[in-house]
Amino acid sequence: MPRLPNKVLEFIKKIPEEYSDIIKIIRKNYQSINFDKLKPFDEPEVHNLYKKVIEEIFSSNSDALELLKKLSVINTDVETNIDRKIVETSYILPNIVEIFNDIVNTGIIHKKKRKKKEIYQFISLQIQNFLESLTDEESHEKAILYYEIKKKKYGDNLSDDIEILFHNSKLNPSEKLVNEFLIVVNKIDQVDYRYKRLIDIAETLMVLEDKYKAPILIALGNLFSSIGRSEEAEKIYLNALNIYKKLAKQYYRIYLPYVAATQKNLGTLYIDLKRFEDAEKNYLDALNAYKELKKQYYDLHSPDFDLKEYEDPEKSYLDDLKTYNEVLKQYYDVYLPEEPSITSDLGNVCIDLDLLEDIQDGSLDSLDSYRKLAKMCYDMYLVDIAKTQSNLGMIYSELSKFEDAEKMHLEALKIKKNIAKKYPDQVLPELVLTLLDLGDLYASINKFEEAEPRYQKALKISKRLAEQNPQIYMHNVAIITNCLGNVYLRLQKFEEAEKMFLGALKIFKIYAKQDPTTYLYNVADVQNNLGNLFMNLENLEKAEHYLNKSLKADPTNSEIFYNIACLESLKNNHTSALELLGKVIELDKTYIQRALSDKKFDNIKDLKEFKELISK
Repeated sequence: MPRLPNKVLEFIKKIPEEYSDIIKIIRKNYQSINFDKLKPFDEPEVHNLYKKVIEEIFSSNSDALELLKKLSVINTDVETNIDRKIVETSYILPNIVEIFNDIVNTGIIHKKKRKKKEIYQFISLQIQNFLESLTDEESHEKAILYYEIKKKKYGDNLSDDIEILFHNSKLNPSEKLVNEFLIVVNKIDQVDYRYKRLIDIAETLMVLEDKYKAPILIALGNLFSSIGRSEEAEKIYLNALNIYKKLAKQYYRIYLPYVAATQKNLGTLYIDLKRFEDAEKNYLDALNAYKELKKQYYDLHSPDFDLKEYEDPEKSYLDDLKTYNEVLKQYYDVYLPEEPSITSDLGNVCIDLDLLEDIQDGSLDSLDSYRKLAKMCYDMYLVDIAKTQSNLGMIYSELSKFEDAEKMHLEALKIKKNIAKKYPDQVLPELVLTLLDLGDLYASINKFEEAEPRYQKALKISKRLAEQNPQIYMHNVAIITNCLGNVYLRLQKFEEAEKMFLGALKIFKIYAKQDPTTYLYNVADVQNNLGNLFMNLENLEKAEHYLNKSLKADPTNSEIFYNIACLESLKNNHTSALELLGKVIELDKTYIQRALSDKKFDNIKDLKEFKELISK
């Protein structure tokens, strides 16, 4: 590389190293820059430095500069951007190939490594952000065309759908886009870097009025919670809660479920943060909201005429129908997205798909239609009560309030059992969760005879669900089977325990083959349980086989080290047993009491070293 002129070197020396991106650009393009037009570096004016340098580089090629600005709004966090072939098709310019080459030659964008297609990115996010600040509406219109052509060529892609939604929101943040945003959010199983743009969309749509802002806030809170930004998520949920409470004063029946759903979101966040008292308060508030709705609305106007009789039930229905229909039509665009489900994590009003057209055009005027609609809504409100009771049960377990936990889980179980008979597809997965919660509770307080039938029922339902959708529910089958194995082990039903563990291991190995990072821990857990089983059967060779495999799959698991220490004690390898037990206790002092009562350490309990280790 030829030596730079002194004037260029002197100019570059004054720019701090943290702006290395613009230094690289100046070095590569110094012959195109008139340095007499550039002011000496001034950090508060660094934005102007970027502007002047780039304008100088493209002073004789305005088409290239305009294309570069338009490319700056393309999301390069998505691996498949910027696609040169799609750019050349969607950005209609004379000599587009030469213009793109000119941009590449400046070094401002460069080809991504190890990409067979010609996929480009900016040399730095700083430069891309600067160029994006210079864009106009046309840049977003061109970006939409870019993504639409990309989808036609390579097929539908959720990341591209999100980008189209983002650019539409920049052009016109409308109520219609709120529904599109909520639908996209509900499609995402796990938030990662590809979906950070959803946060930008939410912030753009926040200019809308409260009835649209609140569901956006809930979705935004969920996104922040998913990526670990818990403090921001808490503030967002609290903001949404205040809005829903204000709206509920005007439209009680419509918004009270949203108040409760937001309180549940806060409760879940507080559980993750181990703030169990705060979680308990929010779940109790949510439960009270649902019960208030049930008392004010469900009990007084229940569609179950077989169970309740009133003097004039038909009048009650028709009065309710009039009010409900007016409010529902007014807020149709928020509460009924294009593909609604019976239940929604955002607490959306529950609607039978057959009634959508009637509601939309205002023709829902028959008592039979209303009964059908109302019954489904009421039942799903009851499911929300049950979900909230389940969450409270988990909190009470964490707080060692086991009687309260049992009461909550049993009440939730009663509701879910009843409604699952009517809507099995929607409610059976929820019923499985409550059965698991009860099983876990009874196992944690050593009531294994009570835990077994709950796990068995959950397993039976999960196997039935897995026949219809194995990709989702076979994982649940494996988890429950492993839980049952532990129950049988504690009940000394060793043959049943082995059968359960081997069944769970077979399923988890299939998942681990596809995704070892996620599922090897499950494989290690079951292998550890098998090692424990064979120690109880005094088959130390098999125990060692499974414990070694378990340790290889999960080399940081204290429970595995504890069981290997037990095995070494049973094999009379005193030194090794004491060394391993010492490491485990150093990590977690709760193993001290466990080791004292564990018969597997009977061989070393009288040793001076064991007593010293425990006393520490």
